[in-house]
Amino acid sequence: MGLMNTVDLRRVDLNLLVVFQVLCQERHVTRAALKLNLSQSAVSAALSRLRALFDDPLFVRSREGMTPTPKALAISSRVAPTLSSIVDLIFDDVAFDPQRTARVFHLAMSDDIEMVFAPWLMAQKIREGWSVEFAIHQTNSTLWRESLADPRVDLVVCGAQPEPHAASYQSEPLFSGRYLCLFDAEALGCDGPMSSQAYLDADHVRVSFDLQRGWVDDRMAAMGLTRRTLCTISHFAGLGSLLRGVAAVATIPEHAARAISTATGLATSPVPIESPRFSVSASWSTRADSAPETAWLRAVLKRFAETT
Repeated sequence: MGLMNTVDLRRVDLNLLVVFQVLCQERHVTRAALKLNLSQSAVSAALSRLRALFDDPLFVRSREGMTPTPKALAISSRVAPTLSSIVDLIFDDVAFDPQRTARVFHLAMSDDIEMVFAPWLMAQKIREGWSVEFAIHQTNSTLWRESLADPRVDLVVCGAQPEPHAASYQSEPLFSGRYLCLFDAEALGCDGPMSSQAYLDADHVRVSFDLQRGWVDDRMAAMGLTRRTLCTISHFAGLGSLLRGVAAVATIPEHAARAISTATGLATSPVPIESPRFSVSASWSTRADSAPETAWLRAVLKRFAETT
């Protein structure tokens, strides 16, 4: 770095970058102030200085809070690894302690995984006395790359198939499983394992993130049949209430089927036609690969996967 650049850098309060990154994560001045242990007016003043420094509004008000401008997102993608490197440089010998660290981990996952992972995670947090917090964002196997590009997100978990040697991110498999049928036994008139004929004759509720046909449609088409679909939804959360009292069947991952069955009393059955298995992976940015806190979070996910 030349002398002039060094002198210019001395005129910049580098703590502003910490405020900037927390604003990118929280997207709300009040929440950022609480996380930084600063007053709201101090954060607002820092934001004014940041806007002058970068000659950009950086954040604009919206219904969701403070939305980063394109320039802010570009800056954040460079600031985040820089701050992480500084922390590693200073605290390299300090082990990450979830019981002493006030940090918010941001995870993006599809809602079928969230419905089983979030309760398990909260139970672990309470049992082990973690001080860390968790924010769960919605994603799916169609949008996971966009989630991974979000500078706030630490890990993405969904049924995507990441490239094995990608330059910008790392990934590892968590677990795999089978599909189950989920239905209202009384409404469908099925009080035991579903037969293949009953399955093929039934009306179906399709869950598809992109609202398009899925593997069940393809299997039935190969048999010369057309799947009769009552409704297609893009998420799992409303499936339990949708199926109650309706003579229809949904074919979904086993972990989601069992969670919904436990909560609603709906019945489950093995899928009576040939069906594939699914796999779930975790992905994270390469720049966070060596961070001790990210390594800890990945270890937590592995513990969860062992119970699934």
